[in-house]
Amino acid sequence: MQSRLLRQFIQACLASLILGALAGVWVLPSDSHADESAIFFASTGHRLSEDDGFLGYWRASSGSLTLGAPIGEPFAYGDLTVQYFERGRLELHPEYGNAVVRGRLGAEYSAALFHRFAAPVGLADQPGVRFFAETGHGIRAPFRSYWEANGGVDVFGFPISAPAWEYVGPELLQVQYFERSRLEYHPLAADPAQSVQISPLGRSLALLRGLPIAPVDPQGAPTVGDDGLPLPETVAALAPPAPTDDPAPTAAPAPADKPVAPAPAARSGKYIIVDIGDQWLYAYEGEAMVYDAPVSTGRDGFNTPIGTFAVYAKLRSQTMEGTLGGEYYRVPNVPNVMYVVGGVAIHGTYWHSRFGSGARLSHGCINVGLEQAAWLYAWASMGTPVTVRW
Repeated sequence: MQSRLLRQFIQACLASLILGALAGVWVLPSDSHADESAIFFASTGHRLSEDDGFLGYWRASSGSLTLGAPIGEPFAYGDLTVQYFERGRLELHPEYGNAVVRGRLGAEYSAALFHRFAAPVGLADQPGVRFFAETGHGIRAPFRSYWEANGGVDVFGFPISAPAWEYVGPELLQVQYFERSRLEYHPLAADPAQSVQISPLGRSLALLRGLPIAPVDPQGAPTVGDDGLPLPETVAALAPPAPTDDPAPTAAPAPADKPVAPAPAARSGKYIIVDIGDQWLYAYEGEAMVYDAPVSTGRDGFNTPIGTFAVYAKLRSQTMEGTLGGEYYRVPNVPNVMYVVGGVAIHGTYWHSRFGSGARLSHGCINVGLEQAAWLYAWASMGTPVTVRW
């Protein structure tokens, strides 16, 4: 009798173990991240931790797709704790019981660029449109299915604009703004699943506001890829280095095929050469080149003029507005502006980072990065010669 009971007990235990394994209860410890309280992203050099609940939220809400990697560390903003990501921002709200909420980046970014969106009339009756009385706007193809499949209101918020055409880098794309994001339509994407993409408004807004995005010390957190999964040691070793107490000045990011600097001009004093073919700017003092930076000049139809000019006006910040070639533009708070001929200026650029890549994106001005523009503005005095050439 006792032997039979013992056999039944052992059989029950084995059955329980088998069912548990089949149900996926048993997971190898190496595949689990339940005990990780922080991870470090190799691509951006920033941590994402559970200290404020951001790591758990990121994992539970398709963070690799809808937020991307963190581009800064958490910081206090009023009563909130916030952290910026490539495509969004997370906020810890104590008034909601320490709930984690996505920031309203679509509304904030569009307001920073002085976009105004009038609600269309009769949209609620149009076929194929999902209408939202909360904002008076709706969603239709190609954005509706992506919005519905990837989080809807919780991730993107309500639509706050109709679809419109905007330059996204060098491409003129159809976009639509939502409270917390902006969607882009890339009809020529090689992978049809990538035809609708989330704009990197987190990065754009962080740059616009001058927030710190330099890499930090991992503090022992395991290094991961943009999907949040651990990287092999050989790849993890390529993570951005931690800052030192006295970091050396860093040069502007440059493509691998940085052009050869032109021969110095036969003149003394300070002068600037902008090479449109190379998409590069060079600053000289006599025969010595003291600084260089990648640029983006005027696109076809708005070509930057060729010739020798001089800095005739300097403005620390300016809202640029006007109409060129039938295109209206308004860009607020353009930093470190130096006019060299007519309405053409060398200035800082926060709305793209395609400097030195060969992409000519401006309406004729000479776009440079924010740090580079600040250096040039401090260095160049009124009357500094500027030669623009091919």
